[in-house]
Amino acid sequence: MRYRLTMRSDNHPDGQASVRTFTEEARRGQLIDCTIEVLVALGYGGTTLSRVAERAGVSKGVVLYHFTNKAELLEATVREVYDRGIEYAKRAWFDHHAESASPPDLLHAYLQTNLDYIAAHPAEIAATIEVSRNHRDSAGALVFGSAFEEPIYAPLEGIFRAGQESGHFRDFDPHVMAVSVRRVIDGFSFQMLAAPGLDSRAYTSEVVALFDRATRKDGTR
Repeated sequence: MRYRLTMRSDNHPDGQASVRTFTEEARRGQLIDCTIEVLVALGYGGTTLSRVAERAGVSKGVVLYHFTNKAELLEATVREVYDRGIEYAKRAWFDHHAESASPPDLLHAYLQTNLDYIAAHPAEIAATIEVSRNHRDSAGALVFGSAFEEPIYAPLEGIFRAGQESGHFRDFDPHVMAVSVRRVIDGFSFQMLAAPGLDSRAYTSEVVALFDRATRKDGTR
């Protein structure tokens, strides 16, 4: 999975932040969960509003009340999975790390929480990949393409720059290293889906060791 540090907000066309009731939020969450299930079972092409409604046990009109079309539903699903990943990472961080953590500790935590989330949520990851690979806008461009990815590198680049300034990390291009980290994390998603029995702890340990060696300044730990 790829995490954003800032949370998105849904807005009405007039620019005012939308306010939903608890019941509406719960229904939206249910429909997104059902969308994930349909995506995993039937793929992008087989996912329709009618099938999501059938899975949720509601009418298609209920789905359309919350999402104007399939595109909006799919985009909301991907963003919801990302938001859940952010919350997972935050909980893991505050449970196990102090505010004074060093840049190497921050990098370790980033890798650990991303890989742990992927291992624990295969359905969400499979659905996100299905949409990301296939969902295009009216101009034919992938909605979750490079423009969507760029902000995801910022937290990593910040960790790398802090580590270079503190003397923990060697000199390297923070953006290149951030892209490399994300590609390895994304690759883990495909490994988990292809081999459900994969030892995720051993995999994570190797990835952490890999980037420790790749970033460490000689003579530091």
